Amino acid sequence: MENTTTDISLWQQIKKGDITAFENLYDSYADVLLTFALQYTNEASEAQDAVHDVFLDLYRYKNNLSDPVNVKSYLLKITQRNILRKNKSRKKLFIYDEDHQQKTLEETSFEQTLIEEEKILELNSKLAFAMQDLTEKQRKALFYRFNENKPYEEIAYILDISVESCRTLIYRCLKELRKKL
Repeated sequence: MENTTTDISLWQQIKKGDITAFENLYDSYADVLLTFALQYTNEASEAQDAVHDVFLDLYRYKNNLSDPVNVKSYLLKITQRNILRKNKSRKKLFIYDEDHQQKTLEETSFEQTLIEEEKILELNSKLAFAMQDLTEKQRKALFYRFNENKPYEEIAYILDISVESCRTLIYRCLKELRKKL
């Protein structure tokens, strides 16, 4: 998962204040970031706010941006941090029993929240490095399956392979990633 030439170019232009580059980066990543954000919250509006906050901060602090190793990973990390920060204000965790009645599970401390956030960031970092070892075809298959929620049949059609090969490809990718994590 290396930076594409387009990502690097857009990032450099954003640092110079280019609004068109900013819009292009938003168009490229907004849907991916929203899908990612929805993994951390069930509230679509909260996920959208987190993604918009990422881009507002990028624009607001464009003069102080450093060059990330991977633009997409950087954007995912910032999105995740935004959601986790908003969740810190909620002190109680809730659980639903079989009757779907809400019960308070426990109170979380600030330290516990930070520990959980660090674990998630570490896991995401390990996943990003593990993904670098996959082929482009493998990364595309995983992206279509888990980011785009496409069925195996559609992925097989896009990648021009059989459905059985598609299932095997994704299974082997996941097996390889599990070994590395």
